[in-house]
Amino acid sequence: MDFPFYSTNNLDHDKPLAIALGNMLVTWARAEQALVQTLACVLNTDNIDMIQVGYYRIPTFEARTKYIRTLMTEWETTEFDKEAMAHIISKLGKLSVTRNGWVHGDWAVNKKHDQTVIFDFRVSHDSPDRRRPVKASDVMNHVNAVRNRTMELDALIGPWLDKYCASEPHQQRRKRHQTPDEAS
Repeated sequence: MDFPFYSTNNLDHDKPLAIALGNMLVTWARAEQALVQTLACVLNTDNIDMIQVGYYRIPTFEARTKYIRTLMTEWETTEFDKEAMAHIISKLGKLSVTRNGWVHGDWAVNKKHDQTVIFDFRVSHDSPDRRRPVKASDVMNHVNAVRNRTMELDALIGPWLDKYCASEPHQQRRKRHQTPDEAS
């Protein structure tokens, strides 16, 4: 790696990496919605608005996933595979550690702008993980893993989703969120 590295506030020098990070952002937002829906499924409610308000008041992703998994220990169901759901939620929790490294790191580039790295100051200064190169392909591998876990979770709560999507509260919610073009 070429030294020195300088903090950066954009990725104009690496469009594929910028695109991959945009995909990561959207993929994680969708994963969070799958968790909100899973929580609604566990609590047997179709009031997604109420669930979202409560879910997003829980301060960290780790706390949110622990909360859902804890509720699942008391959830009595024969319709849903709660062990598989809890396993996927745990996998998402592990994937969030990687995301946090990218989100909370110091992004830097070398003088030639051909190497992008992240400095993670939460790691010991003598650790090789203190400075890590970041490549679009690594981010996209992460995106695909998060997408796959989200789709697995969606499939496991499929019966609840089907029921919810047909419910009156969902239809009313959709109307509230329509753009003027969609309403006409």
